[in-house]
Amino acid sequence: MAHILVTGGNGALGREIVPRLVETGHTARIMSRHPHPSNLPPGTEWAQANLETGQGIREAVSGIDTIIHAATSVVRHTQQIDLDGTRLLLEQARTAGVSHVIYVSIVGIDRIPFPYYRHKLAAEAVIEGAGIPWSILRATQFHYLLDLFLSAFTKSPLLTLLPTDFKFQPITTSEVASRLCKIVATEPAGRLPDIGGPQVHPLGELAHTWLTIRNLHRTIIHLPLPGQVAQGFRRGYNTCPDHPFGTITWTQWLHQKYSPNMSQENFPAT
Repeated sequence: MAHILVTGGNGALGREIVPRLVETGHTARIMSRHPHPSNLPPGTEWAQANLETGQGIREAVSGIDTIIHAATSVVRHTQQIDLDGTRLLLEQARTAGVSHVIYVSIVGIDRIPFPYYRHKLAAEAVIEGAGIPWSILRATQFHYLLDLFLSAFTKSPLLTLLPTDFKFQPITTSEVASRLCKIVATEPAGRLPDIGGPQVHPLGELAHTWLTIRNLHRTIIHLPLPGQVAQGFRRGYNTCPDHPFGTITWTQWLHQKYSPNMSQENFPAT
């Protein structure tokens, strides 16, 4: 079985990937900026490394067969971590003889000129030209990220301003993790088919369901946004309705998180 490094292994996606790798007999090395924890599950290792500075990366990739590159930074130092850090990682991986790099990317990054997306797209190009066999999997937005987004934009007790016509196709981290772990067992395949959640919804509908399940009361007011980025989200360039890989709906995910003891019959099937 393979010795696999998971960058961002302590993040939301990484915590879903690692136990699945161990269950299938692989050894998973968790790469994180944080120090070694006191206890590690069987079948796992810990590598403290920093993509922004390069510190610890050489040791992290030593003896590794495959890298699942899931580390990212949406808000701060995106270029330094997602782009420059990917370049540092691949330089050390090439020296260490890593045989397969699997990169987690995002649907629509080549069509929506959002700064974070531009850095992810540039990181894809770095991977494609690094001289290491590679696979790139683009996925749609994670449920938990939309949950965080809505939490941030509903702090006002009365009104919520949202671009209600933006389209999203949320998918669970667990289903993306399952797909990534299957890729580990295959040959490097370049750009893989995109994957998304089971349904595409406008943000206004997602917000209404989110408020209903949480028993929150807000008046949602449409926020019209100009520009190419907004136009891309309105047109659903960040979705892939022809590739509905995920099966867990937005409502089901919210129900599991916020009302696990209530009947799902009380909520709309979205």
